[in-house]
Amino acid sequence: MPYAPPILIFLAAIALMAWSLTLDLRWSGRRRIGLMTYPLYLIHDVIGAAMLGAMVRAGLPYLLSMAVVGATMIAASWLVATEAEPRIRLLLDHTLFRYRLKAA
Repeated sequence: MPYAPPILIFLAAIALMAWSLTLDLRWSGRRRIGLMTYPLYLIHDVIGAAMLGAMVRAGLPYLLSMAVVGATMIAASWLVATEAEPRIRLLLDHTLFRYRLKAA
């Protein structure tokens, strides 16, 4: 694997983080992005690696595969954070944790 792409991505991320210190971050989407981090952490390694391996074996270029897998993992974590997790939490609050809510 070439060293340049991960190093450049890392440096770009550092530059974006430094630039973000100068921004006014009173944007309501920050919370949603924060909620996406844990699902992304959980799914990127196993599912992302499996997708990347399948795409490279199918003959797609490595960098294109990385971009597609990265975008797919971010989209999947967004779906988990905004759709699946709130619905599961609501279901559990009305079933499994029903008695805890009444006691409070």
